[in-house]
Amino acid sequence: MSDASGSEPELPPLGFAESLTADERRSLGSFGEFITASEGDVIIEEGHEQDSLFLIVFGTFHVQTDTTGRPVLLGNLKSGDTIGEVNIFDSGKASASVVAKSISQVWKIDRSRLESFLESNPEAATRLLVSVATQLSKRLRRANEKAAMAREAVLDAF
Repeated sequence: MSDASGSEPELPPLGFAESLTADERRSLGSFGEFITASEGDVIIEEGHEQDSLFLIVFGTFHVQTDTTGRPVLLGNLKSGDTIGEVNIFDSGKASASVVAKSISQVWKIDRSRLESFLESNPEAATRLLVSVATQLSKRLRRANEKAAMAREAVLDAF
């Protein structure tokens, strides 16, 4: 997708790209692609192979699972959030679906292109990977807090 000037839009300085310089963001941007999603579009489908990392440029998404036989909302994502970071580090099938809840735009890079960027930009690679790991850590911390609250609610019900 190109902007009105006919050139590729620059990867915005948010999310995992915040720690990169403008030149590094431009370089990283050239390794991926911008995708526009409409409400209801599935960006990642639970149970399917998934090897891409996404940055939400704008819009909102629901993360949901159907493992119980009905959709269960796991979380909401917005501009600057990442999608798919687990499968970048631990390749395999997606553990949840990610569905657009509004007109949205994401920037997508697959694992092999990300590895190419990391190899060609070792200084930026360190900052980028620390940023992604930080976002993963924050999500894990929130998930642990939710699990503890849910456990307490169940125990209080008895």
